Amino acid sequence: MHASTWSLLAALVVVYLPALAIPGPNFLAVTQASLDVSRRHGVATALGVASGSTLLASLAAAGAGLLLSHVGPAQRVAALLGGAYLLYLARSIWRQSRSAPPAGAVAGARAARTSVPASYGRGLLTNLTNPKALVFFSTIFAGLLGAGAPWAVRAAAVATIFACSVSWHLSLATLFTRASVRAAYARMRRGLLRGTSLLIGGFGLRLVWQAAAGR
Repeated sequence: MHASTWSLLAALVVVYLPALAIPGPNFLAVTQASLDVSRRHGVATALGVASGSTLLASLAAAGAGLLLSHVGPAQRVAALLGGAYLLYLARSIWRQSRSAPPAGAVAGARAARTSVPASYGRGLLTNLTNPKALVFFSTIFAGLLGAGAPWAVRAAAVATIFACSVSWHLSLATLFTRASVRAAYARMRRGLLRGTSLLIGGFGLRLVWQAAAGR
């Protein structure tokens, strides 16, 4: 690859890694699956999130990202759907905050009731309706690539997104199955869940309001 391609990929990593590190719906989906169910379900959720990132990056690389960012009706529909899902997720998280953290036997029962493919699907859906991800890929990612980027460069950019996303989220899934992390989480669980619920609910309300107002 040319030096300019390596420079573009490096710039992509520089802007994408901070976006990954900011806690949001993806972070919560992966860590909750690891903490409340099992490591295997956390890994499946992480792979679902990474698949969502790869799909959004692929669409943006093909030109759909810039199209979505400029077509008002499509953007409003995406915002409404994303906002509705975030409100549903916020309600579910708030309800979880009222219960005690699951013990080993309860977590085992949840693992038995929740299939690994279902955990993967939740991670995928969470990312595909994540407003932060939609904004990043439809504007920043698509803007970095530009309209004239060769297909080989576009493919390399998508592969870079996949590598960053899968590495980060698999690391989260592994970290949050450690006993010390579980113990710290158990102590702060209710406050963290309620704070996260309010934050995600606020994002959802803002998306729905902006879409309804045509902004």
